[in-house]
Amino acid sequence: MTVLCALWATLSTVASILACSGFYLPYWIQGRLLGKADAYFGSFRRCNYPRIRAANAAPEIVYECARYSSFWDIPSGWWQASTVTMGIGVAIAVIGALTLLAAASTFLPHILKTPRHTRVLGSLQLLAAMICGGLVMYPIGWDNREVRESCGKGANVYNLGKCSVSWSSYLLVGSVALLMLCFGLSFCAARHKPSNPHTDPLRI
Repeated sequence: MTVLCALWATLSTVASILACSGFYLPYWIQGRLLGKADAYFGSFRRCNYPRIRAANAAPEIVYECARYSSFWDIPSGWWQASTVTMGIGVAIAVIGALTLLAAASTFLPHILKTPRHTRVLGSLQLLAAMICGGLVMYPIGWDNREVRESCGKGANVYNLGKCSVSWSSYLLVGSVALLMLCFGLSFCAARHKPSNPHTDPLRI
C-alpha cells in the first residue's frame, strides 16, 4: 500500500466522521428562545424548545435535544429535502470510507490495485460531496415559524436575523471539502504506478 493511498484512506475516514457528526448533531444554527435559553437547530433535530402544557399556560422551555416526532413534523419542506439529500450523501461517504479501509487492510486489497476501481471509488466520493451540497437548501427554510421564534421576525430565506451559524455547519462544510480533496487523491493514486514495489519510496 502506498503512502498516497494511506493518506487517501485517512482523509476519507476523517471526512465521513465529520459528515456523520455534522449531520446528526443539531448545531447548524444558534438562536435565543424566549430570551432565556440558547436554541439550536439542525435539519431534523433541535435543542431546547418551547412546550405548552395547558391552553392558557405560559410556555416552558424543554432543555434537551431531540428529533422531530416524524419526518412530516420537520417545519420546512426545504429542511425535509436537505435531510434526505444530506442523509444519502453521508451514507455514500461512509460506504466509501469503509471500502477504502477494507482495501487498506487485508479484507479487500485488490480494490486499489487497478486504476479503474480507484477512479470509481473516487467518483463515489465526488458524488457524496455533491449530494451533501444539499446543505445549501437548508437556509431556504429559515423563514419557518420555529426559526423566527428564536431568530426574530427578520429571519427569512438566507437571512438568519438575530441567529448565527453554529459549529455543526462548519463540520459539514469541512467534510465536503475533504471529500473533494479525496476525489483528487483518487486520480493521483490511479496514475501512480511504482516500477518496483520493493523500492518504491511511496510504498509502506
